Amino acid sequence: HELRTPIAIAEGNISNARYIVDNTGDINDIRKALKDAHNQILFLADMINDLSTLSRAERGKLTVEIEPINVHDLVVELADNYKADAAAKNLVIHTTLDPNLTALRSSKLYVREILQNLVTNALKYTEKGHIDIEAKQDKNGVIFKVHDTGIGISKTDQERVFDKFFRSEDYRTRATTGTGLGLYVTMKLARLLHTEMSLQSELNKGSTFIVFIPNLAENSTTIV
Repeated sequence: HELRTPIAIAEGNISNARYIVDNTGDINDIRKALKDAHNQILFLADMINDLSTLSRAERGKLTVEIEPINVHDLVVELADNYKADAAAKNLVIHTTLDPNLTALRSSKLYVREILQNLVTNALKYTEKGHIDIEAKQDKNGVIFKVHDTGIGISKTDQERVFDKFFRSEDYRTRATTGTGLGLYVTMKLARLLHTEMSLQSELNKGSTFIVFIPNLAENSTTIV
């Protein structure tokens, strides 16, 4: 059902755009239909990516390739990648980077995916204010924080937010698209990297995800 819905909506909008081209030719209506179709295709792509990662994780097929990560460049790149999405909602993305950051030895692929999932989650549930991405050096790794000024998460939901397919009953959450896999996959990847993750949140006051990613042994490969 979750896969069929965005496909049906995208197909409907594309058909609508074709109808407009053949009849009224209204460029604004065409633009809106194509934008809606594009958004659904992006949502579908994210869902397929989550399902693919989840499938590999649960079949024990995820491999960790350790390499030195320039944390400063990674966070700056991540913020730049989502500035346009934030600006579209009149939000601002801030970065706070420890000047003493050193190279982090971990999987660049999975560290990026963990942070991406947290940033996209923050963007999805924040309607005004800002999103902060912070990286602070620790003696055994790096502490990342992703903070938003969004709708927040209730105490009850905080206990289940990393569960598979969990979606809050909060009407503001239900108003957005989602499969309930994003944070579940994030936790899977976090455990793979021996990462500690915690959440601080209050309804209507935003959320902060705190992620400690340790240095892993160089040149090692882990399969789970």
